[in-house]
Amino acid sequence: MKTIGLFFAFLALLMVSCQKDTHQLILTEPRMLVQECRFTEGPSVDSRGVLYFSDGPNNRIMRLTPDGEISVHLQPSGRANGTAVDHEDRLVMCQSHGEGGGRRIARLEHDGTITVLADSFRGAPFIGPNDLTIDRKGRIYFTDPYYGPPAEKSQPVSGVYRIDRPGQVVMVIDSLQRPNGIILTPDNKALYVSDRGTQRLHRYRVLENGDLEHERIVYDFSPDRGIDGMALDVQGHIYGAAGKDSTSGVYVLSPQGDLLQIVKVEGLATNVTFGGPDRKQLFLTAESRLYGFTTHFQGIELPVTKK
Repeated sequence: MKTIGLFFAFLALLMVSCQKDTHQLILTEPRMLVQECRFTEGPSVDSRGVLYFSDGPNNRIMRLTPDGEISVHLQPSGRANGTAVDHEDRLVMCQSHGEGGGRRIARLEHDGTITVLADSFRGAPFIGPNDLTIDRKGRIYFTDPYYGPPAEKSQPVSGVYRIDRPGQVVMVIDSLQRPNGIILTPDNKALYVSDRGTQRLHRYRVLENGDLEHERIVYDFSPDRGIDGMALDVQGHIYGAAGKDSTSGVYVLSPQGDLLQIVKVEGLATNVTFGGPDRKQLFLTAESRLYGFTTHFQGIELPVTKK
């Protein structure tokens, strides 16, 4: 009987070990793809598999094709930060603050012209739009945190906004210190927002009219640096660019908020997105670099088809 008990104890330990190994296989070690920029941010992928990412200090958006060709896609870019590709394969940009910054949400049309979707709220310009996500109705949620000098604090709070149509803007969150990374779940029923003021990741329920109700804090990264930007896979795992110095990298969380894996990189990790023909390639921007990973699970595709 004692032998049987020891056998089952060993089996249980083996199962736990296997579970840990499975977690470790979610994300491979990184591959260096680009290292000639000044500060990379805001990656997004279009329907052809072309990756776009911003290089803020150089006031440009870069373009990386599936066969590895790198080029400048847009310069000047209004000092673009976060980007997203909409339902019509158009690039939507958070144009931030600083020299050359547009401090607005703008869309690059297929003919090369720029359409301004929102540049102010209640008569004042935004502080510095940072990241965005688009729902199945074409509505855009974006963050507008305050990091800079007093002259740039054009809004009383760091807010999260929703653009219902060009020029029609609603503030949906006013209670976070520095809302930064933001992403919708593919069913559009939940929204994740990272607060870089408290270093906490929040989850909100999305109501039918697009308003939000706070559900819970998913993970608290403090005292380390919380998520800057994030992506989701089809299992609901959250891939967050977080940490700093020796802790900088990709943090993989379960939907319940369990930390499953950390893959560290050189440079300050800023944002992530999925791409590749099977959407099992994760791209990470980190200071002057762009990294690529292979993932065990397929990334979600956002935005979903507009209805």
